[in-house]
Amino acid sequence: MKHFWIVGQLVGSQVTKASSELLGSLHELAVDQLAEVAVVLVGSDLRMRAPTLGRMGQPMTILIESENLKNRDTEIVGREVADLAAKRKPELIITPHNQWGLEVAAKISARTRNPLVTDVQSISAKDDGFVVEKYVFGGQILSKVWTPSSSVLTVHPGVFDTPRSADITTTVEMLEPATMASEIKKALDHIEPSDEDGPSIADSKIIVSCGRGLQKKENLVLGKQLARKLGAALGASRAIVDAEWIHSSHQVGLTGKVVSPRLYIACGISGADQHLAGMRQSDIIVAINRDPDAPIFKIADFGVVGDCMEILPALIEYL
Repeated sequence: MKHFWIVGQLVGSQVTKASSELLGSLHELAVDQLAEVAVVLVGSDLRMRAPTLGRMGQPMTILIESENLKNRDTEIVGREVADLAAKRKPELIITPHNQWGLEVAAKISARTRNPLVTDVQSISAKDDGFVVEKYVFGGQILSKVWTPSSSVLTVHPGVFDTPRSADITTTVEMLEPATMASEIKKALDHIEPSDEDGPSIADSKIIVSCGRGLQKKENLVLGKQLARKLGAALGASRAIVDAEWIHSSHQVGLTGKVVSPRLYIACGISGADQHLAGMRQSDIIVAINRDPDAPIFKIADFGVVGDCMEILPALIEYL
């Protein structure tokens, strides 16, 4: 039997949405290949997470648990999964395509010397390996890549749906970490919660994203007001992040966060390739820009040619 592993990410005590989507990404492939899918979690106080995975229809969970691992440092997570993989040799290991998942996947790949393919859009089996699809050249071309068995992949967020509730009993395997307590270096004591208003762009169903078309930093308040009216997260282009209008945690694009909300409203964003690659998987894209030839209109479902400084106040008043 083949074995596919999902390395799950926890924030606080919750399995992230991106990790839940990974279960959906492997469902059809596992059925086709008669493979067993296991979620691997590394950290402390993990036993309470097993029922959550059972409700997602996940039958197998591997928990590498120790109080020494409570900070879930990516280097330690990658090391633990890699050392276990070296012994059990799973045919596939996947992580979410975000900063955490990229760091973990890179460490697993380096330690096991197995290939790594990032930002995968689809996975299928072929010739004792896998064919994956991913965007290249700044998101302009969807490329197919063959990668051998034992590969490590990061999966693009929002491409796959989370599994339907199944409420099954998951089999839990408890393991002691291979990393000794003396080998763990404390990199941080705790993480302060963000003081930014509104939801995070990583998980929000609606994102209002702003760019240079708002003309100056003070006008960013219009984007914030629209986001508040819609219950949306506030996104940003790289240009206004570089100009220090807003914190980099709001940046959408290949050099920021890759998002896939149900509704993405681009306000004054022309649509550079790196930005489009970070939001093109959105279900509905609305673009507001005074340049009718702006690249953002090529992928927008709805476009408004006009000045954001006139359109946003009217839209906010209407809502």
